[in-house]
This record gives sequence, structure tokens and C-alpha cells, in this order.
Amino acid sequence: MSADRDQTPCPACRLPVWLCVCAHAPRVATRTSLLLIVHVHDLGRTSNTARLLALAVRGATLVGHGGLPAPPDPACHVPAGATPLVLFPGRGARTLTAELVAALPSPPALVVPDGNWKQAGRMVKRLPLLAGAAKVALPPRVFTGPALRRNRPGERMSTFVAVAQALAVLEGEAVAGPLLDFYRRAVDRMLLVRGKLRLGDVYGGLDGPCSSSGPSERGG
Repeated sequence: MSADRDQTPCPACRLPVWLCVCAHAPRVATRTSLLLIVHVHDLGRTSNTARLLALAVRGATLVGHGGLPAPPDPACHVPAGATPLVLFPGRGARTLTAELVAALPSPPALVVPDGNWKQAGRMVKRLPLLAGAAKVALPPRVFTGPALRRNRPGERMSTFVAVAQALAVLEGEAVAGPLLDFYRRAVDRMLLVRGKLRLGDVYGGLDGPCSSSGPSERGG
């Protein structure tokens, strides 16, 4: 391994410093408030994408759930007067559409429980903010980009992609496009670390002196 490849994890994106993707975060501004409630057991995983959303969406709030001591009620992070919409495709969830949003009594705040399926389901039942708010699910849409985890059933997707698609409904494709571009850059670098992608195949290329290495070389 090259001596100039600093393997120290970046505290923000969690990638090794030589692959840090933070400089590519689009920092999109949204009218919709975004609150990410992440189970602490999932937050530490390198495959967790909520950290990437906190980098990519200006003003996004990320709070942990499940640790001790218990964090403050996440409801305090929802702007006064906003209508919270919980992105969780469980029983009773309505499809998120422009028509649904237009019928809300006030501007929406997107609230996203993040963890594995069981963890997210428990959060929705136990946290008053999530239990009492309207649940929404994404309209049908195919995302064919790279993935860090393979889920069953196959229609499940990463939190990042789900939020990007929700924001496409709430804010338009001009917001979703830069988010998905950033996501692809980050995921390709994570796949490189795992030895599942060749250096020369990383989307968008790499920054710095290591970017000129031959295409057959593998990172990790």
C-alpha cells in the first residue's frame, strides 16, 4: 500500500482520509426540514448513509436513538408549525405525492427513522413524534445505482436513496440529482475499500496523487 494513502477514518464521511468524499458534498438547500433519527447500533457502521445525508443536505439534523443516557425528545428538532411526515413504508402509510403535500395544513418536515427494519419499526412505535405523525411511503421508482447492502425484499433501499427520492417529490429533481451523484461517488469509494471495485472504475475518479494509479490496482 502506498505510504501517502492515509487510512485514518474521516470523522465526517468515515472513509479513509485518502478517499474522503466530503469535498464533493453538494450542501443542497431545501425548504423541507430534514430530521434523521438513527439507531446508535447502526450509526457506527461504515455502510450507514445517514452521515452522508447530514453532509449533503444543508441544515439536516442527525440525532442518535437507543443509547444511554437517552437523548432529548427528537420532536424539539421539528420547526414550530411544520407538519412532520415520517418516511416509513409500514401499514397505513400513504404514498408521498405533490397532491398530498399540497393538502397539508402547514409546510412538511421530513422525519426519517434509520436503522435495520426491526430497529426502525421499534422507533416508529416507541417515539411519540414518530408514532403520532403521518407515515408516508415513496411512489414507485427504480434506482439502479450501486448499493452497499443487499436487502430482501428487493424494493428496500438505503436511507440516502430513499430521502433523495422523497426530496424529489417535495423539492424537485434539481435537489435529488446532486444528492444521487454524491451518493454514487461515496458508495464507489466504499466499494473500493472493500475490494469490490477497481481504482480506475470509481465514479468521478479520485482526488490527489493516488488518482493516477493504474486501473488494475485495488484499494483496501
